[in-house]
Amino acid sequence: MNIKFSLFDLNKRFRYSLKQLVEFENSSDVKRQKCKTSIILLTGFIFYSLVATFFTSDSYMHGKVTNISLALFMVCICFLLKKAHRHTMISIYASFGMCTILFFHLIMEVDWTIGMDAFWLFILIMPFITNYLAGVVYGSISALSGLLLSILLFDTDLRGYLQPYGQNMVDWFPVIYVVVMIAAAITEYELTSYQIEKKISDEKISFFQRERTSRLREQLSIYESNELTIRKYKHDIRHFNRVLSGLLNDGEYEKAKHYLKEFDSMLEQVTTVSFCDNKIVNELLTIYTSRCNKLGFKLRAKASVPELFPMEEIELTSLLANALENALESQQKAPADKRYISVDISYDGRKLRLQTKNYCPEKIKFNKEGLPISTKAIQSGIGTHQIKSIATKYNGVASFSMDGEMFIVKAVMTCL
Repeated sequence: MNIKFSLFDLNKRFRYSLKQLVEFENSSDVKRQKCKTSIILLTGFIFYSLVATFFTSDSYMHGKVTNISLALFMVCICFLLKKAHRHTMISIYASFGMCTILFFHLIMEVDWTIGMDAFWLFILIMPFITNYLAGVVYGSISALSGLLLSILLFDTDLRGYLQPYGQNMVDWFPVIYVVVMIAAAITEYELTSYQIEKKISDEKISFFQRERTSRLREQLSIYESNELTIRKYKHDIRHFNRVLSGLLNDGEYEKAKHYLKEFDSMLEQVTTVSFCDNKIVNELLTIYTSRCNKLGFKLRAKASVPELFPMEEIELTSLLANALENALESQQKAPADKRYISVDISYDGRKLRLQTKNYCPEKIKFNKEGLPISTKAIQSGIGTHQIKSIATKYNGVASFSMDGEMFIVKAVMTCL
């Protein structure tokens, strides 16, 4: 039981695949930011190498040559980075190139009184640098250059070309380097996961804001239309009253009744703008009521949803909008006298319930999952799939069925 629980936790912790990490690393905004950071870091290394060359004793030409070689190599890397904008591959080239230069420096060093510990310390922290600059996948590949260098110099006969090191250094440096690589990879994985989740969250917020702006714009148009209609009727109401009074005085009750009915139908042009306390539900029902009115029929809506309850606004929007949009698309194909949509959405403090019914002029077939098969030339089924996904997320169910000529969508979710 504990093993299963641990594996489940591990799966939750490592929630992004290598493919997703690579795709994120190669996205345009990440490439732009990482290329800029890489150039800044390389510039710092170039400056350090030049300063180290200047302060190195003239008698130690071996050190000067190494520092100048590193500076020239990093200048070339900066040039390639600016031209190619491929921080991932260039990170690999840079790390292996630097380790190659250090390889020749270490085996050709003849003055064994000069310690090489600083070089090995730089190699040890290299996995953190490469992972930060190139991401988990490419950064770990880049960091293999340091592991290859340490194995080559400590675990082969080339060890005889090095100045003497302590036995612990010789025996354990490659092992320690592997541990550092793993630590750097895990650290960068967590950082990248946070960045991916933040990007997804920002995209959701941006999408929701665009959708909200669009809905508010449409709702404002409805308000303006309502205001014009009300002002018109307010101006004409006295004339209506006089005509009605005249008909009643003349005993023409049937005409008066017909006149009132005609007047009521004109008032229906004023779109209802308040269905419940929830702003999202209210906005969507107002918009779709207006769209139904333009198609010549009335949306039958019943809503009882509080202003705040435990469901993300973007998911509530998607749930209701997808159900209504699919129903409205179906009515555009239906005969004018048969157009019909009803929606009932309510929240009782525990369950959110949604039911929509609409006239369906086409015979709907369902797949093995119970989802309707689209009759469009290009099939999508995204709307119904989204409804089912949201219901599943909130430990609920969604069903789609036909009752005669009525297409019915039902969804029940637990929102605590």
